[in-house]
Amino acid sequence: MELMLFANSVMLWGLIAISVPIIIHLFNLQRYKKVYFTNVRFLQQLQQQSRRQSVLRHWLALLFRILAIAALVFAFARPFVPTSLGTFSDTEGVASIVIDNSFSIEAEGRNGFLFDEAVEKAREIKSSHSRSDRFNLLTNDFMGIHHRLVSADEFDALLEDVAVSPAVKNLRDVLNRQYDVLNREPDANKSLYIISDFQRNVAIFEGFEPDTNVRHFMIHLEPERYTNLSIDTCWLETPAQQPGQVVQLHVSVSNHDSSPRENIPVRLVINGTQRALTSFNINPESSATETLAFSIREIGLHHGFVELNDYPVTFDDRMYFSFRVLPSINVMNIFDQNPGPYLRALFMPDSLFRYSETNYRQLNYADVYQQQLIILNGIRNISSGLATELGRFVENGGSLFVIPHAQADQHSYNAWFRTMNTVTLSGPDTTRISMDDLNLLHPLFREVFEIQPGGQTSLGPETDLPWVNARYRLTFPPRKDVQTLISLRNAEPFMIADHHGEGHIYLMASALNVQASTFPVHAIFVPTLYRMALLSTPRQSIYHIVGSEESVNIGNLSPGGEPVFQLSDANGQLKFIPGYRTVNYSTYLYALDAIKTAGNYHLTAGRDTLLVLSFNYDRRESAPDYLSVQELYDMAEMAGITNFAVISESERPIGQVISELTHGKQLWKYFIIAALVFLLAEIVALRFLP
Repeated sequence: MELMLFANSVMLWGLIAISVPIIIHLFNLQRYKKVYFTNVRFLQQLQQQSRRQSVLRHWLALLFRILAIAALVFAFARPFVPTSLGTFSDTEGVASIVIDNSFSIEAEGRNGFLFDEAVEKAREIKSSHSRSDRFNLLTNDFMGIHHRLVSADEFDALLEDVAVSPAVKNLRDVLNRQYDVLNREPDANKSLYIISDFQRNVAIFEGFEPDTNVRHFMIHLEPERYTNLSIDTCWLETPAQQPGQVVQLHVSVSNHDSSPRENIPVRLVINGTQRALTSFNINPESSATETLAFSIREIGLHHGFVELNDYPVTFDDRMYFSFRVLPSINVMNIFDQNPGPYLRALFMPDSLFRYSETNYRQLNYADVYQQQLIILNGIRNISSGLATELGRFVENGGSLFVIPHAQADQHSYNAWFRTMNTVTLSGPDTTRISMDDLNLLHPLFREVFEIQPGGQTSLGPETDLPWVNARYRLTFPPRKDVQTLISLRNAEPFMIADHHGEGHIYLMASALNVQASTFPVHAIFVPTLYRMALLSTPRQSIYHIVGSEESVNIGNLSPGGEPVFQLSDANGQLKFIPGYRTVNYSTYLYALDAIKTAGNYHLTAGRDTLLVLSFNYDRRESAPDYLSVQELYDMAEMAGITNFAVISESERPIGQVISELTHGKQLWKYFIIAALVFLLAEIVALRFLP
């Protein structure tokens, strides 16, 4: 049972005033006027009865006066029943108000669009506070101008500029941002408000540390139920594209509806020209992947988008992407004494590759970072300098194929491999053994051999595979993500694939000569090395998310003779200079907050277009899936937030609801009414009782 408290308890001293009517009543020495009658025998009985009624009337009047005075004193003491949020002190207050201005807030609610309702509720919240309180306005944009406390008038001015934005933030980040502002006033009454529809995908509290000195109010907006069809993502079948090649673009589409959708058209536009058109059916509450094929005719930069038509939610109907077709793939053969004839015969005649050979003693480390694939061919001893540069090359996205020397210094190799947490070499084995199987599910072999329905491959036991005469045993690290590409008859690996940083490592168990194995003269040698080179092209994302990335890796591009890069949209309406920095020969763009609209953006230096970067809106709010009020309470309890309240839609003004939650249920009005009732009762007692 909650006790009644008083906001102005000093006024309770006024209860002393109750003694005044008591004193007057007790010491009222009223003199009675004598009236002489010739005979009072007939009045004696009536006189005794009237005196008893008079005493009762005056005692009732005294009681009602005492109750009226007590009720008035209680009213001026401002009684209230506190809520679970506790009580406010009399110090100045600060309030941080967040308006969820993401795309989902454009949905319609019971009283119109949720965005308009959110802005109006923010005004009401401000009005429920004292004019002397200070306020902080935040949106999903996390703008610097909002990271401060302002007066009520300044808050109104900032509120006028709030608009719907593609930015999406989770609750943990929003709450931490509010804390940053509120904690600047350690002694003030702190309240924070989040006005949102509370999409389930962004309701994340993990890692949040609540402050018990802050009151948390969640204003729960309830949208009308709507359906949506969204393009979630897209990707290219292979990372490396060639002129004249048929490219397959995979598109993932989700149906956020309880009904199936049929004959949905999807079109593909490349470089401003429609290149494919298809339609598909999709089951309710499910996802489907469609494949669109198109051919590439030219090298260079390509950009486009894939889209469908859906209503009322449209921000996720189009997805932009871009890719680059390189004129050639740089392949470097780093050797010890002899480069060997096999690599030169494979790569040198093909115009797709720019092949070079260099002795490791004459290697210019600056040339390393211009390569896509480096083949470390038969180096006896790995120096620390070479190990460091090649490790950095792989970490930044390069591909490295290691072919050990027949008499390799295993200690230097393994010391290097351990820095990359990959496979190590163990003692040599000269037992003659044949290769037994290829990992046809790995991209290296996926398009080389045919995979039959049911996952069966065309590689049968009768397939002629190379023999191995001398090899090293390969020891796997504790982790389990190293993949065997080629295995031997005894199930030991002959070639493996691993990753380090952004790049890939391939390691063969024997030297590249016919004395060690027949692999370099076998038919599988050519597709293995060819695919390895194709897959070594820079693995840059074909798109990025608006507002979600602090920096974007653009490889080893630089502005050249120009001092800065410039980013501009397709129409030239937006042009700005992003910041950039170079780390280990990789360039990172940052300060990309100016990009608010999805599209393809051209990165230029002077008059040269270096790259096309595609940006899409965050898809986390595509699904119309919202937390209920009870789920919000449960999540807050799990996060350890004790002073927490959820305010759902109500007939009463939100300012009144917040005032009750903040200051408790005010009872002074009831005591005023009670005082008036007691005074009226006194009048009735004095006037109408006999």
